[in-house]
Amino acid sequence: MGQPRELLRSLAVAAAIAVPISLVALGFLALVGAATDLLWSDLPATLGIEPSSWWWVLLVPTVGGALAGLAVRRLPGGGGHDPIHGFSAGPVEPSAIAGVALAALATLAFGAVLGPEAPLIALGSALGVWGARLFRQTGKVEALAASSGLFAAISALFGNPLLAAFLVLEVIGATALSAPLVAVVLPGLLAAGLGYLVFTGVGDWSGVTPEGLAIDGLAAYPTLRLADLLWAALLGFALAGRAGMVRAGAARVHTTAAHHPAVVAPIGGAAVGALALLFGATGEDPTVVLFSGQDQLGTIVSQGPGWGAGVLMLLVLAKAAAYSVSLGSGFRGGPVFPALFLGAGAGIALSLVVPGLETTPAVVAGLAAGSASMLRLPVASVMLAVLITGQAGVQATTLAIVASVTAVVTTLASSTGRSAAADEK
Repeated sequence: MGQPRELLRSLAVAAAIAVPISLVALGFLALVGAATDLLWSDLPATLGIEPSSWWWVLLVPTVGGALAGLAVRRLPGGGGHDPIHGFSAGPVEPSAIAGVALAALATLAFGAVLGPEAPLIALGSALGVWGARLFRQTGKVEALAASSGLFAAISALFGNPLLAAFLVLEVIGATALSAPLVAVVLPGLLAAGLGYLVFTGVGDWSGVTPEGLAIDGLAAYPTLRLADLLWAALLGFALAGRAGMVRAGAARVHTTAAHHPAVVAPIGGAAVGALALLFGATGEDPTVVLFSGQDQLGTIVSQGPGWGAGVLMLLVLAKAAAYSVSLGSGFRGGPVFPALFLGAGAGIALSLVVPGLETTPAVVAGLAAGSASMLRLPVASVMLAVLITGQAGVQATTLAIVASVTAVVTTLASSTGRSAAADEK
């Protein structure tokens, strides 16, 4: 009888906290957007400078690194989950909320190449714990409330409760939580669904309209071409290799950053700015190297083919290096959107050099492979690729699956090989 009562209490807490946490998540994303506009549009206009000026591109990420390093070192909770370790579904104490928010703001708005999903997971978890304690619930109910809170928060980002549920469930499965899966799923899914009322509206209230993640302008892909299966697998293999280099570079930086975050983070910010300026030498906007890539996916798909394969590959290399530095140097953010951006860029570049390979299948496969190679979450990666590309993505779902599976298998095989080599030494 204990377990059904605990589940009912968990569902009640999840229902109570879903909408407030979704509103907090939406407010945090709005704050990040406002701070980004202030730093990269309003303030440069007031100062009479171009936001792509070399010294501004260097200065802002460096300052962001200094602020993130201080938040990690000085505030409770260490600024939340360290992105070098990937996603975490572990509970976060409410005392860490300020540190998580400040470290993430210093990361996301100041141009580091990480996304908002990991801070939202941490904030949602902490708010879920706080909500459970507010209702005087402890133990398993508190832990399930934490997971419900992160479901609701991540749903606010993707604007889709089912995608949020699949993403978090794969994270939970990867971290092998001891709680029965159904006990985690039901409160979390309820929280995600009720939190989504913030966007769909209720009755006469129309809800809040979030910015969509969809990429517009992709051509239809009505018929699968067998050759595209080969290119999808190739993208999965290549992007898994690149992801391995990103993680290896981040690990080397992180060794020092773990002991001196307040020193390494601003140096990392300066390195991110320098990589942006390197790409800017092509004549394109250097700020496309900065940030998570969430708001730049449409830009690279619509304008990238006109840049040519060489410029696109330089962008992918610069963004990957900036991503690696951001992961390892003490910033706080998530890995999803940079991986998606890099996958789309690599896919478009491949379509420019392979005769007969169209942009749509290359982008869909690239998105899935890019995400899967970094996250090692094949189902969520396919869903992300299809969601972002709309009807064109639905038509190319098989390519997304092939690319995602190839990327995950290659990544796991590579990790196993490195572990075996290390054991032999």
